[in-house]
Amino acid sequence: MADVDVDKQREATASIRGYLYQLDAALLEILNADLDDKIVIEGIEDFDRYSFDQITYSQVKYYAGKDLTNSVLRDPLFKLFQHFLGLDEDARKNRKYVLYGFYADVKVSTDELTVDGFKSIMEVGEYVPDAAGVKRLQKKSLIDQAAVADAVIGEFCKAFSIVLSAEFFEHRAAVIAAVKKARGVTLLEAEGFQYPRAFDFVATMATKANHLDRTTTRRALQEHLKGTQAIHHRWLLREKETSEYGTFMRRLYFSPQNSAGVVRTFIVEVGPNTDSAAVCDQLREMARKWSSAKNKNMPNNERHAPFVMLRNSSPELIAHVKNELFDTGIDFVDGYPYNGSAFRAEHLHTAQTRERQIALRFADDLDQLLDALAGVGRKLCHVYDFFLERPLTLEPTDFKARTFSIPVDDVSTIKKII
Repeated sequence: MADVDVDKQREATASIRGYLYQLDAALLEILNADLDDKIVIEGIEDFDRYSFDQITYSQVKYYAGKDLTNSVLRDPLFKLFQHFLGLDEDARKNRKYVLYGFYADVKVSTDELTVDGFKSIMEVGEYVPDAAGVKRLQKKSLIDQAAVADAVIGEFCKAFSIVLSAEFFEHRAAVIAAVKKARGVTLLEAEGFQYPRAFDFVATMATKANHLDRTTTRRALQEHLKGTQAIHHRWLLREKETSEYGTFMRRLYFSPQNSAGVVRTFIVEVGPNTDSAAVCDQLREMARKWSSAKNKNMPNNERHAPFVMLRNSSPELIAHVKNELFDTGIDFVDGYPYNGSAFRAEHLHTAQTRERQIALRFADDLDQLLDALAGVGRKLCHVYDFFLERPLTLEPTDFKARTFSIPVDDVSTIKKII
């Protein structure tokens, strides 16, 4: 096979790597920001961060084959200073400027700039012919030092900093580690699922024409990444045997030691041909494992019973399930205290006691469930979404909740998990 010819002068590897590095740096900035800080990709600079009391403009450079010298520093520093100079005095007080990047070697000080140091960097040499035609080196400054006061330069120097980052692959590993920490997942999950989705989130945003569409927050990134958990679990369901999958999920989400004080909610997606007997079998197991109804010695103030809901269910299936649960001795409340009653969320909170062994709190639909969960107070809710096709998307709620999306190929799989 013939060798591939490459024109080294035209090879774009460095430029492409530099752009990918910039996107990684922007992603890291989002992950390190406060939840609702606004990050603008390709704003005034490569990315800008708008915090409560400060605006930070960050310019990213990746020069694996170039040293950081005064001449290399001059252009980005001048550009940042020009922006600072264009602001009025009050606006300058809460601005920060960052040069973030990697260089083959660093030949300048990265300490805070001084006024004299800044002026020195701004000087450029130019060969100018004298009267005899001999070219002599003359220095000139990019800034008009007569028009720019030292106090203004000093203010900018305090606002400017150089942040030296790592080589490309080391830097990417640090971004993946930040994703791992932020999402509370394993390194394998972060590297294989969460990071690619987060990177795509930033890369797609960078292509938008409108700057408003290039603006995001850490909260928005977290919402975007929620579906990654479901994708990973769907892969596990396909790759593992049913019993092994059930064991893995049980250890992950249903460890007994993390159950104290948690309000548990089970949402079960049902298909068009789902059998009511199969559903009841799963609900009875939920009542047995996650309700204290049969515990005679537990104090009333510590008793608990899970909320349950059948997603995409017909009214007929719900009626069949309720009838079968009642006929098999499962005590439940469903928000309807008497025949013909309107739905009452408080009825779903009927206290379980040693005498009234309420095992399940049955909501007919999502609106009823959310209405009931809004009344749990400050307790943490764990919402387990067992889905067949698509995970449930819960909008922001008034109660404190964590949602776990768990794919199943059939409702009968749930017993093996819980």
